[in-house]
Amino acid sequence: GGDEFVLLLHHGVEDSFFEKLLASIRQPLIVEGQAIYLTASLGVTSYPSDHAQGDVLLRHANQAMYRAKQRGRDTYHLFDPTHDLLLQVRHEQRQRFMDALKHGELRLFYQPQVDMRSGQVVGVEALIRWQHPERGLLSPGQFLSTIDATPLEVDLGEWVLEHALQQLTQWQNDGIEMPINVNISPTHLLASNFSQRLAELLARYPTVSPSLLKLEVLESAAMHDVKAALKNMASCQALGVSFAIDDFGTGFSSLTHLRQLPVNLIKIDQSFVRDMLSDQDDMAIVESVIYMANRFKRPMLAEGVETLEHAKALMALGCELAQGYGIARPMPPEAVSEWLTHWTQRHEWRALATL
Repeated sequence: GGDEFVLLLHHGVEDSFFEKLLASIRQPLIVEGQAIYLTASLGVTSYPSDHAQGDVLLRHANQAMYRAKQRGRDTYHLFDPTHDLLLQVRHEQRQRFMDALKHGELRLFYQPQVDMRSGQVVGVEALIRWQHPERGLLSPGQFLSTIDATPLEVDLGEWVLEHALQQLTQWQNDGIEMPINVNISPTHLLASNFSQRLAELLARYPTVSPSLLKLEVLESAAMHDVKAALKNMASCQALGVSFAIDDFGTGFSSLTHLRQLPVNLIKIDQSFVRDMLSDQDDMAIVESVIYMANRFKRPMLAEGVETLEHAKALMALGCELAQGYGIARPMPPEAVSEWLTHWTQRHEWRALATL
């Protein structure tokens, strides 16, 4: 039974052979006066370029067949040993990340966000880190691409939300009430049960006001499915949670997103802010984003503020909220309380209030 067949050829063939084979299969079969049409998906591997044992060769051909099906069927796909090796490596990396999630190797660091005019700390952004047992502390850029657009993004997102709520509870017990911004991937935001799962998480931490949880979404999240994004965001806002557009200005239709998305904060991407003092184009982009945000009456926060000169320039343009290495680097939660004490003593930054 089944509809899978193996064709073993004892000599090499040109790709045109597979086209002819598919064309032959497409020829109608006449059964009791009725024409029946068939198509096939061909998976091909070749020895010795695919240097494997017979059972592995069959598996490789089978993998190639599924690739042909993914490409729309009625076609063929040649197995690529190099691509297969990359897939194996990626699978192993994802498996290792699953283990890290399960065994408590992930950490949340927090980067403060301040009002440069008043000196007030207005919140922190939660940033994921991996305390790898062999490689040390890994930043997001060293591992997040491994799980991009996979269900693991949702698993990680829920882990971050839960631990952020735990941290808010702990800080409340310590007398600190400070909002936490959490990054939400497009895959996670567009999940059909996103708002329901968020409601369940919030219910586990009844002492935490939902207004202390702020979700940061990329512009690109809306490009995938605007209707679903708007629906989920509205449901979350009904719970008391607010939204920010992260990395604003890097998308293809920023103005459209600014009009459509129900966001409470716009974050200016650090790639523009960092070089704005030396690059006229970046300065023009920052000016334009601030102008648009003001026109739409949306508060804005600049990322990548590394010096007092950045801060002064941004304030002159009308942007007063900021985060960046000049203010504080991301830190473990136990370091936040001490940083808050030292921040009040940084007179050069507090002097910005007089500008």
